[in-house]
Amino acid sequence: MASVRDRVLDICAERELGGAARLLRRPFLVLAAVVSVVSWSLSSAAPAAGEGAGAGFFSAGGATGLAAATINVPGDQPTLKAAVAAASSGDTIRLAPGTYEGGVWIENKSLTIASWFQSTGDRSYIDQTIISGVVGTVCGGAVGCRGDGVIEFGSNADGSAVIGLTITNGSKGIRSGSIVDVSYSHVVGTFDGVNYTGGSGGTISNSLFANNGDDGIDLNDDVSTHVVNNTIRDNDDDGIEFRLRSGSPPVTLDFTGNVISGNKEDGIQFIDYSDVAARVLRVEGMAAIGCMADGNTVEDYSGAPMAERMYVINNTFSGDNYGLVCGANAIVLNNIFTGERATALRRVGGNSIASYNLFWNDGVHYEESTVDLAHTLVADPLLNPDWTLGASSPAIDAGTASFQWQGEALRGVACDTKPNRTR
Repeated sequence: MASVRDRVLDICAERELGGAARLLRRPFLVLAAVVSVVSWSLSSAAPAAGEGAGAGFFSAGGATGLAAATINVPGDQPTLKAAVAAASSGDTIRLAPGTYEGGVWIENKSLTIASWFQSTGDRSYIDQTIISGVVGTVCGGAVGCRGDGVIEFGSNADGSAVIGLTITNGSKGIRSGSIVDVSYSHVVGTFDGVNYTGGSGGTISNSLFANNGDDGIDLNDDVSTHVVNNTIRDNDDDGIEFRLRSGSPPVTLDFTGNVISGNKEDGIQFIDYSDVAARVLRVEGMAAIGCMADGNTVEDYSGAPMAERMYVINNTFSGDNYGLVCGANAIVLNNIFTGERATALRRVGGNSIASYNLFWNDGVHYEESTVDLAHTLVADPLLNPDWTLGASSPAIDAGTASFQWQGEALRGVACDTKPNRTR
């Protein structure tokens, strides 16, 4: 008999990354899209995306404990570029409120670039501290430098971070070939807000990506990335685009607790290729997912039979043309699909399973998909105007905290039964 692989979802603890959310014991997600594609993190006390949690020091993962100095701009160095040139690995560059020329190249050192928000928790400093444009000579002949990012990190800058800044007016807002964290920042009015290339990654959290000319977040190849508690809206292509070319070691990528709305193609688009990448994709608290085959990035709702394992858990899909389109190896649990104009669940087949989901008022609830009809509910979820569940909603306690499928057991940690709230 085949052994059962046990995967602990630990839903409650992982939600706390963005604000200590409380889930129902057997939860459907209790929130829905307001326009096009929207997802909300669940919290009774969480800060909004792009906001701090109060006064305190927000440190970079790789630079914590290593900082040899804090370089104040313009106090110690007149410009951001001068500060980067003068800094040693582990230093923090702290910008006073103002507008600074972009086009900085960071390589062979780990740096934190931050506003006064980092040390004060005052959210007003995020909007007041702006890095704009790609100005002057950026690369100076440096190998690997593309010269198109407002801030660009090379392949040897692991542990760097961007904290509490507004970044605008560049082809790439932040381009990185290293492990770089981005938090509490606003990346607006670029072409791609963030562009992570092969071998890079990091945590992108509590930030705003809006009104960019292509994608809010653009991920490519063997990246190791967690996208958590961001607002990603009104971008001209996808909210998040991820090209799943292989080459990486086994890794789980999380896309959780984000607010995604008004992007012109997909909320999140996985672009599949003929090979199979050693990745597990976990999508939680999001909506409108599309998968494209053979490197195609123009959405046609064909639904690529993507072989990588994908978990789609605790989401609400509402008001889109299509909800979830794709997946030959997906586990789709504890979701609400309501008011999807065309098809809510399309071409989720192969080794996939959709179970413990609620459907209501969709053009077509599901087609060409493997659906566990015994654990599928067709009923009005009775959502309140703020997208929480009404007191008599049939979705309450209709989900599952554990599930087994083809030799894999999923189990969640027990959660309290306090009602979900949002900000």
